[in-house]
Amino acid sequence: MTIEEKIDLLSGKDGGQTMDIPRLGIPSLRVTDGPHGVGWGVKATCFPTDIAMASSWNTDLVYQVGQALADETRATGRHVLLAPCINIHRTPLGGRNFESFGEDPCLAGRMAVAYVKGVQSRRIGTSVKHYACNNQEWERHTISVEIDERALREIYLPAFKAAVAEADPWTVMAAYNKVRGKWCAENPYLLNDILKNEWGFEGVVVSDWGATHSTMD
Repeated sequence: MTIEEKIDLLSGKDGGQTMDIPRLGIPSLRVTDGPHGVGWGVKATCFPTDIAMASSWNTDLVYQVGQALADETRATGRHVLLAPCINIHRTPLGGRNFESFGEDPCLAGRMAVAYVKGVQSRRIGTSVKHYACNNQEWERHTISVEIDERALREIYLPAFKAAVAEADPWTVMAAYNKVRGKWCAENPYLLNDILKNEWGFEGVVVSDWGATHSTMD
């Protein structure tokens, strides 16, 4: 690959697909929103929201929902479902609480593993999001979350760790916000130290839409 081709793969052809490289037979990777149905302007089944799925405590059922979501993702010509959302509920005013699995890290982790395994059993990728600490609506795109290590490790990271370690998602989506003053999409502690080195993640890190703020970092 040339330098130009490598850089092309770091950005998108448009809002929903990566650049293709015909010279090398590398196709465009097409993504679509989730988590409870295939989005992006197509007609598709609206499944129960994640918080409703979590209330079932039924991982086998969530696995089957994942398989159905994968089939619908493929039917729309997409390769990756941008889901599941596994942020922890820390305030009832969180605008995307319905897309997550609740306030319990253990339950969220069990649901996440079942969801990812269900989708990816059909060879459709997932994007576990939003990594990390994207848990409130106020200044969602700009806030710096100042959090101590114990709270980070015991509350906000366990579901992500479970998904990565047990289900091997194709991608993990970096969140909009900052953690301890560093944007999540360029946060060496979250991305390198924890995600890659501690948890052994070998997939692709995807920024949330509009969540990148520089090139060098």
